[in-house]
Amino acid sequence: MDVNEFLEGESLTGRQAILIFFGFLILIVIAGLILITFSDFFQQLVT
Repeated sequence: MDVNEFLEGESLTGRQAILIFFGFLILIVIAGLILITFSDFFQQLVT
């Protein structure tokens, strides 16, 4: 499958769409947890 066809989403199956959705959701949650962790870490360094 070509990348352009994949990104257009016309030939995506339901399973592929679910995997992409939850993949991005997990990435957002992980990024949020990393930001929270490092914000506490940097606050302790300053004080």
